[in-house]
Amino acid sequence: MRVRLDSPQGPDVPSPDQTVEQIRAHLATQQQSWAEQRARDPAAFALLEPQIHLAFGKLADQLVASLLAHAARQQALTDAAKKK
Repeated sequence: MRVRLDSPQGPDVPSPDQTVEQIRAHLATQQQSWAEQRARDPAAFALLEPQIHLAFGKLADQLVASLLAHAARQQALTDAAKKK
């Protein structure tokens, strides 16, 4: 089973290992951006906090999608689906 991002024609969902690496790279970049924002306007921390929570939620969704796609490719799941 192929699982794709965004649409049936979108790219395949990356493996969990690839997803974790993408998340790590994204967070490194994002952390720098958040630090710069905070340095420019320390009072804006109240605005940054929800942005950070939203970003981590999206990253969690990416990892969940990757884990589900990986599980869907396993033969045991395919066999179980055929039995139903």
